[in-house]
Amino acid sequence: MVGGVFRWGLWTVLLASVVPFASALSPPRPALEEIRHTSVPDYTRVIITLSAQAEYNHFRVAANRAHDRPPRIVIDFSSTRIAPRLRAPIPVDDGLLKRIRTGQFSPTTARVVLDLEQIESYTAFPLYSPYRLIIDVKGKSKKTEVDQPPEQAQAPQPYRIMIDPGHGGRDPGAIGVGGLKEKTVVLAISKRLGKKLESRLKLESRRSVKVLYTRERDVFIPLPERTAKANAMKADLFISIHANASENPHLQGVETYYLNNTNDRATERLARRENGLTPPGLASLENGMAPGSDLYFILSDLHHTGNEPESIALARALQTSMMTQVAKRHSKVRNLGVKKGPFYVLVGAHMPCVLAEVSFLTHRVQGKLLRSSTYREAIAEGLFQGIARFIKEELPRMESL
Repeated sequence: MVGGVFRWGLWTVLLASVVPFASALSPPRPALEEIRHTSVPDYTRVIITLSAQAEYNHFRVAANRAHDRPPRIVIDFSSTRIAPRLRAPIPVDDGLLKRIRTGQFSPTTARVVLDLEQIESYTAFPLYSPYRLIIDVKGKSKKTEVDQPPEQAQAPQPYRIMIDPGHGGRDPGAIGVGGLKEKTVVLAISKRLGKKLESRLKLESRRSVKVLYTRERDVFIPLPERTAKANAMKADLFISIHANASENPHLQGVETYYLNNTNDRATERLARRENGLTPPGLASLENGMAPGSDLYFILSDLHHTGNEPESIALARALQTSMMTQVAKRHSKVRNLGVKKGPFYVLVGAHMPCVLAEVSFLTHRVQGKLLRSSTYREAIAEGLFQGIARFIKEELPRMESL
């Protein structure tokens, strides 16, 4: 009996020492780290950032007038905790959302609640590296702008062009010949393009031109905030500028993309890189248009915006003009054409939007050319000519609709 007691006591001691050790080895639960929002009169984007990927479920709840509770969207994250700094309500009050609330619904479930004013629809989809859940809310806000004097109300709004230099800050993008970084090249080209648009683009109507940037210096801007900024600034065009890369050092050329699904493997590889996808996020892209996949909902939302025909026209105009100008500096440059691809930076844009891959950093000749002022000037001139051509041909038709 004494031996049995001794053995039982020994097991108790061993378990007491092993359990804390095993707990220390288990990974920490994902945490809700940050919630941000961007609003315009008919659209609000909520960005929920987590420390790691988490399973989630979302649903709408009708108003409960007896308990004075507004209609709301509820998002539950499984096996997730809430950072202490996120426990206070976040006021929004933009005519679509009243506020954003958080709470630890159960010991293992973190809940985010969007209290609604009035909305027509919403979509939810994840982005990766870091893991975020994006909630896009659409509707007609009851809030009205302050009345302007008659002469100001009649003045046409400027034509706003949002230029998006890819990557930036801690995200260098592709690394090319001699260590040249994509983020540096595309920022320089973007600034050249902006100056051309401001000084040379003339519209036949009385509308002026206003150039906007998602970034004007070496700073990191998350992908969902780029189109959200374009929407908030009511941009008329969105042009994301990138430089290509490949493990095959012989690949070279110029190509322009609009948002849609594709089965092309090379485009999928490019989209993974531009989307910043790490292995946990690849399944979303590889599922393609399978019903229920994240990409399915993203692209079905695209068709509701009605911008695809204009985006294709813009992509064609840019591709043609870039090839004309770049070929003057590199006669053997390949025309890789206009293609479709699932690029997250274009998701949710309320205007014609494209992504231009201006040349290959990893090609021996093009990589060196991208360092030169003359080649960057040729690319910027091609982009400018393409935008001018698109506006001349498409703007009258779009304004007549």
